[in-house]
Amino acid sequence: MPHHLPIVLDGSAGEGGGQILRTALALAAITGKPFAIDRIRANREKAGLRPQHREAARAVARLCDARLEGDEVGATRLEFVPRRPVRAGEWAFDIGTAGSTPLLFQTVCWPLALAGAPSTLTLRGGTHQDHAPSFHYLALVWAPAVARLGFRFELGLQAAGFYPEGGGEFTARVEPAHAMPALDLRHRGTLQDVEVVSMVCGLGFEVAERQAARAMRLLRDAGISAQAERVPLPSRASRGGHVLVVSTFQRGRAGHGAVGEPDRSPEETAEEAVRDFRAYLEGGAALDRHLGDQLLLPAALLAAGLVPAAPGVVPTTRYTVHAVTKHLTTNADVIRRFLDVEIAITGGEGEEGDVRVQPPGATAEVVPLPPSPQ
Repeated sequence: MPHHLPIVLDGSAGEGGGQILRTALALAAITGKPFAIDRIRANREKAGLRPQHREAARAVARLCDARLEGDEVGATRLEFVPRRPVRAGEWAFDIGTAGSTPLLFQTVCWPLALAGAPSTLTLRGGTHQDHAPSFHYLALVWAPAVARLGFRFELGLQAAGFYPEGGGEFTARVEPAHAMPALDLRHRGTLQDVEVVSMVCGLGFEVAERQAARAMRLLRDAGISAQAERVPLPSRASRGGHVLVVSTFQRGRAGHGAVGEPDRSPEETAEEAVRDFRAYLEGGAALDRHLGDQLLLPAALLAAGLVPAAPGVVPTTRYTVHAVTKHLTTNADVIRRFLDVEIAITGGEGEEGDVRVQPPGATAEVVPLPPSPQ
């Protein structure tokens, strides 16, 4: 790997959570640039590395044989020095707790997608939890979106894992990234379909029925036509419920979900998911606030030339997002430290925003894609 001076990051900057570390790990493995991060997750109630963050660091280190210092639970400083290019292959990662496997996957998938050959992964831990994308959000909303940027992932759920038991597992196949046209998602088009996916794991199926019934009633009262699917999730030791409202527009999808909690009824879980969806629907942005953050890194990899661009196309990505969040702006700051790209975000925090990711000095306008098949 080429020699670089370490990039020094402040883990308390911006949103001050684990995303700073996860983005840095992915980009360090891709670029070969070492980094050190201080004050890890300083803005969280339990600062420092939690088991899922430690496993993310160790997982990416395995991919590129990196030297790690400070990879212990509770550590507030970590150093990461890649020593060779990322290796594609078969990998298994176990968080050991109910920590988020989707977030772990969103850390390792980008280096593996650029490794030049397919990879298969098995990830164990939590699969459905608040404050992280659920497995079903990944499969139904995120994966189709990043496929339009040239990143193809096939996901399969073996067992659901809810907090606090965990015990979840999913598998993934990572295909090598390939060239795609520039992406313009400033306009979502008309609403075509709304589906309520009401899931239950280790609980009576009546919980799924109650979640679905409440969500459908709220949508019907709002004049929104929808259909519901009630899904029993495979489980080994975990219990929980999840509601995901998947909305399909002419030019993409959005997802709004909530995970059941011991002190929340199935009806309240449904109400939270529908409330978030209706707030998004009242605006005009193409992407939900989570997808707006999660598309930033793959868009930057294209803009940096790490994925070959389609002939004659400037690899510029443009999209609107329902809410500009600290996750989004902090992610942009970390990406700029590793990649020579231009990221412009307009809109105040909590407001609808416009995001543009492009090579330095690019002036060509992106060409809108036709409606994506859903």
